[in-house]
Amino acid sequence: MTSLDAPARGTRPRNRREITIDVATELFYREGYGRVSMSDIAEAMNVGASALYRHFPGKAELLAACVSSGIDRYDEVLEASEPDDDAQGRLNEVLRRLAECAIDYRPLGVLWQREARNLPEPLQRELREHLRSTTGRLSSFFAATRPELDASQVDVLAWCSMGVLVSIGFHSLDLPRQQFVDLLFGLVGTVATLPMPHDEVSNAVDTPARGDESRRDALITRATELFAERGFAATGIDEIGDAAGIAGPSVYSHFGSKQEILVAAIDRASALLLADSAEILDGPDSPRAKLSRLVDSYVRLADGDRFVLRTLLSEMGQLAAADREAARQRQRDYIDEWVGLLREFAPEDPIPARIRVQAVLLVVNDAVQTPHLRTRTGFDATLARLARALLGIIPERTP
Repeated sequence: MTSLDAPARGTRPRNRREITIDVATELFYREGYGRVSMSDIAEAMNVGASALYRHFPGKAELLAACVSSGIDRYDEVLEASEPDDDAQGRLNEVLRRLAECAIDYRPLGVLWQREARNLPEPLQRELREHLRSTTGRLSSFFAATRPELDASQVDVLAWCSMGVLVSIGFHSLDLPRQQFVDLLFGLVGTVATLPMPHDEVSNAVDTPARGDESRRDALITRATELFAERGFAATGIDEIGDAAGIAGPSVYSHFGSKQEILVAAIDRASALLLADSAEILDGPDSPRAKLSRLVDSYVRLADGDRFVLRTLLSEMGQLAAADREAARQRQRDYIDEWVGLLREFAPEDPIPARIRVQAVLLVVNDAVQTPHLRTRTGFDATLARLARALLGIIPERTP
């Protein structure tokens, strides 16, 4: 199940704990936490399951160790930087080394955003504190080069930079190493220099109420929220029914299975994205202006209905093969629209352009899932401005 070289059966390497984390990381990343057992991990390592329990009480603690190990890699880069009078040079060195770290360890964002929901709250809290501490270290590098910014503003830059770095774990696109490092370094460098006005004004508009939803629609809405917060595997039919005010058995009057509810939830998310994009693409605007409008559309949807997008991005792997391929094709088509518009006004090859677009979409999604960022006044406007900067849309809007 894994491409890692496992120790020969019967051997007892001194670094078995580290090997276990590496093997489990790849399996959780590729297969998903719910589909991997301790026995699967033991089999991939050529050991009995009892050997794993000498180091980890259970699968949850092992996943937590995988996430923590990934954050530690970023910590090592930040802690290794020597004090220097040249704050900008020091920041550039750190950002380049973080880009290298992200390429060498791609699973972190996926394990944190997709899989950590499966952990008990105390373990989630420990990981949140670990990530907050690491991001705080990164913010100190930004503060040294941006003295005009307050602590809240450099915090935004640090979290969005981390979002750019871990975004590459959500796709398999690749480039020659140096080109990949240069691209990531350029993206986080754009975040580092983003103008941060102190009087940011929100662009948000009131989201129309759903009104009197049908029971079927209410089930989709409540299920989407539960899937986003807990994950598909940890959510039961009865819980969905209770959240929608419907007795558990009555759910089957509307859906044959939990899988059918997930299909409907992902279809709703895709429809919301594609409805706006179709209107924008059919309009008379220039490619630059259309892409700018797509940015506004995505930020508005992500900020207004973050559960929908999180379910779309995190639960695709839970679908049956045919449904999964159909949903992924719709997602690819949506991203293709962004990439096509970008390449009409920016001379960039297809793969770098796609990596850039993926970074934008995933940074927005990650940011709106982060409570202390989401509640900042005008944060939606900051996100839209950042997205445009990452896409090279200057000026921000075309008359």
